[in-house]
Amino acid sequence: MKLQKLAFLVVGLWLGAGRAQAQMQSSRELGELGMDLYQRANSPDALARMRKDLVSAPEAYLEGAEQPGTLVLLDKRRVRVPALKYNVALRLLEVRDSTGSHVWPPGSLDGFYLGRGSEARHFRSKLVRNGSTKLDFVEVLTQSDNSPLALAVLHSYRHQDARLDPILRTEIQPERNEIGQTVLAGTDLVTKEPLRALPLSQKNVSQFFGSRAPEVAAWAATQHLSYTDLGQVLRMVEYYNQISFRQP
Repeated sequence: MKLQKLAFLVVGLWLGAGRAQAQMQSSRELGELGMDLYQRANSPDALARMRKDLVSAPEAYLEGAEQPGTLVLLDKRRVRVPALKYNVALRLLEVRDSTGSHVWPPGSLDGFYLGRGSEARHFRSKLVRNGSTKLDFVEVLTQSDNSPLALAVLHSYRHQDARLDPILRTEIQPERNEIGQTVLAGTDLVTKEPLRALPLSQKNVSQFFGSRAPEVAAWAATQHLSYTDLGQVLRMVEYYNQISFRQP
């Protein structure tokens, strides 16, 4: 019953009255897509599998403690919620609010903010091409959601079994669980264009700047920026986005 009430609440938010017919149709399609993904993830069988999987991956959360945050629905409406946790291994956003606990998979939301204020971390549902192409939650680093070039990070959960001595069969290295990061880049201006892995080097980064690469390189040199430091590459990307809106 709680799930049904929440579904009606979200659909109501997505499909607010007073819009033009075309906008209403678009919102309805987005709402149907998001609710279908949401309801599948919150089915009893899916939740049972999630609880079972969590037993073998207890360190899979990006942040150990729940944080307040904001859901960004598919039509860009925002809903503040009191408690969020992002499960990297299962690629699920766990939300707790007045209706109970529920999960949101990639594609059911435009994105979310983990935390509030200037320190909030921004995540979006984006296509990612890294070996294969799939929809995933990525942490967006660039300021605008509609950038000529977006810079993001894909968080992934990694488990490594314990290593045993081949003869004595004693443990020589304990099992390890960690959350790794892959830097991604791509445009926000082309629909369904996936983000791609970006190993940090001058050659790789410059390729994303295209014909603007010499201009960005000259500016980066005056700022003494490194192509192997993520924070400094982000400054280059933001500069590239600024000059991309100028006349050629």
